[in-house]
Amino acid sequence: MRPDVVIVGAGLFGLVAADRLTSLLPGAWVMVLESTDQLGGLCASTVCPYTDIHYNPYGTHILATSDPNVWTYVAGRARMISHQRRAYADIDGRLVPLPLGLEAIRLGYGDATLTPEAARALVERDAAPHRTGRAPANAEEAALAALGPRLYETFVRGHITKQWGTSPDQLAPGVFTDRFGIRFTPTAGLRSAARWQGFPASGWGDFFSRLVDTRDITVLRRHAASVRDLPPYTHACIVTTPIDAWFDHDLGTLARGRICVDWRLTDRRTAPATATATYPGPGVPYYRTHTPEHLPGQPANPTEKVLVGYEHHGDGPNAIDFVLRTPDNAALADAYRARAHHADGFLFAGRGTTFHDDMGTTIAAALALAARLAKTIERSPAWP
Repeated sequence: MRPDVVIVGAGLFGLVAADRLTSLLPGAWVMVLESTDQLGGLCASTVCPYTDIHYNPYGTHILATSDPNVWTYVAGRARMISHQRRAYADIDGRLVPLPLGLEAIRLGYGDATLTPEAARALVERDAAPHRTGRAPANAEEAALAALGPRLYETFVRGHITKQWGTSPDQLAPGVFTDRFGIRFTPTAGLRSAARWQGFPASGWGDFFSRLVDTRDITVLRRHAASVRDLPPYTHACIVTTPIDAWFDHDLGTLARGRICVDWRLTDRRTAPATATATYPGPGVPYYRTHTPEHLPGQPANPTEKVLVGYEHHGDGPNAIDFVLRTPDNAALADAYRARAHHADGFLFAGRGTTFHDDMGTTIAAALALAARLAKTIERSPAWP
């Protein structure tokens, strides 16, 4: 018997799409192929055996969305803990809230009395010479035009360089504009405009296990890097793995960087005091820390050791490969997407084609694709 749909990759996109398809098409059989032994891809979670703390091996994952369909979907499958995510930049031991706001400007200019109006005037003065009237060509130009050199050097250059492994002037403007910005009021937290923020009380790992806890979804530990590796199916194949590898790199290989998160039990006296902190300064080898003990809903940890994830560029455990956002990569990715558009029976989606979407965007896209595909299958002579 053939599955109705095969999904390559048991990450966030693949598992949400599988769950939604089987909800919309009762009796449909979806087979998910996954080369590793974990569900959820980069969003997977587990429990530290020493502290009993829930943590995401690949970094902190908080869903932030203003899409009611996304929040309703997730909250309908897990008890959610609402949590406004906050992050800080560690500047010589001082924690400055992110994204960049009045607190960061006051620190950057060494004046704790700056009003919003005065802060705006200073930043505008310093950024104005870098506004050339043309679109920024790279992340450095975008940052200088928005912040000026003082705030760029203090908060941005080191962060981007340590995260991406290359200078900001070699990266696309979106590396800055998608993750940074400036405001002239006190910072309200990350993604503060999102209507909902939170995470499953029992962790994302349990959430993913619940999604596939049905006879209509089969997860096979099986590598599938191209069409040659697929079992026969009836209606469609959704591919969420790297698109250049799927086509055997025949148009070229997308240039990638690698980051990883090293988890260590750290003495409580020296552990970070916040769930997420960044370190743009040159004297720190990592650019971000994750300390999940500071998130709500965690069990008490009576030990003198704190679980901390140290995120840095390069090889190591819990490695994350990502496509560099360069002009050459953008052109090559577009060429692969154009080729994928003409691949009958295949739907290319998820991080394998978009590369950098957040959780809310990914879930929304998976729900939408599943709805479209369900309608197509319902009209097929082969259904049911």
